[in-house]
Amino acid sequence: MTHLRSRSRNATSPDSASQSVVRPMGPWQVHVLSTLPLKALSYYWGRFNEIPLPRALRVPGFKLYAWIFGVNLTEVEKEDLREYANLAEFFYRRLKSGVRPIDGRAGAVVSPADGRVLQFGVVHEGRMVGGVKGMEYSLDALLGGKEGRGEEAEAGKVSTVVARYEPGGDAGRELAHTDVSTPPPPSSVTSVTASLSSSWHSPPPSKNNLYFAVIYLAPGDYHRFHSPTNWVIESRRHFPGELYSVSPYLQSRLPGLFTLNERVVLLGRWRYGMFSMTPVGATNVGSIKVHFDRELRTNSLARDVTGLGSGGFAEATYRGSSELLGGHPMVKGGEMGGFNLGSTIVLVFEAPGGGGDGEKGKVRFRFLVKRGQRVKVGEALGVVE
Repeated sequence: MTHLRSRSRNATSPDSASQSVVRPMGPWQVHVLSTLPLKALSYYWGRFNEIPLPRALRVPGFKLYAWIFGVNLTEVEKEDLREYANLAEFFYRRLKSGVRPIDGRAGAVVSPADGRVLQFGVVHEGRMVGGVKGMEYSLDALLGGKEGRGEEAEAGKVSTVVARYEPGGDAGRELAHTDVSTPPPPSSVTSVTASLSSSWHSPPPSKNNLYFAVIYLAPGDYHRFHSPTNWVIESRRHFPGELYSVSPYLQSRLPGLFTLNERVVLLGRWRYGMFSMTPVGATNVGSIKVHFDRELRTNSLARDVTGLGSGGFAEATYRGSSELLGGHPMVKGGEMGGFNLGSTIVLVFEAPGGGGDGEKGKVRFRFLVKRGQRVKVGEALGVVE
């Protein structure tokens, strides 16, 4: 069993669960959408997609889907489309080896998925992630902040903000017994250990900024997600949430959408500090899969699998994966899991901020993409240079 924690400020208060509820706000279309049984629809849509298709219908059916949503069939691993037994297998298809080259620069953060860059930038001092009006949301609400660290974090210091997202919180001892990891490949341990122990200059935390990037996956995109860098994943937080559409249209009209939807927050560290990756569920996304997590179950018919209300999350650790690293090591470009149909991935990470714009010779992180740009797995979103 995973450890359960609540995000409410006062867990002993009878009203704490209700206080932590994030309710949808927006135009009348949003309120209508919030009354629909989207979790049930998504659950049964996932079951429907697993129904085997007659072999005679597979090729024309998948080609029609590819034509409608722009799938590049020359990249799929199985050239004979009849080998995909159902829609779920086709949605979760693998690609041919080598069609997604990985940027090899040591300081590069690459796209974890095929999709479109919706937002990116520096996390505001008030711990707000965003940059587009109506599309901002609280970092605490997205990742689940530690209790008792609010006053320090409000000061805007990266080191104290990052401390809010360390594994375990007050339940650190109990978390030591809730490991859900699987053994990593020995090569991953070697590569990530070398990356973290590199003698490359790493600025002190006081010189770091918190950065974020949001990648939207459309229904026709490749639905598996990969590691954006060499890092160690120390813990996971599963927020049951809702399953609203994550289309750019709805994102601009439903404040805090990512904090409302079901999501899996993966927390860890890379060579420059904290690193997190959050796959966010959406309407008709059958599930979020994480290959190295043996307990994670998403898209349940139950509205709250944690039993703590909408302010709660299920937390587990990956410490047993590698005693040396204290978590599950992932190499840049390595496959981590995937979605059924389209969704969104949010990256939040610590990286060198350098000095002022006029200072030379400073190590700093720089984004290489533009808002709205199409990216593929392995393409650099930004680089420390």
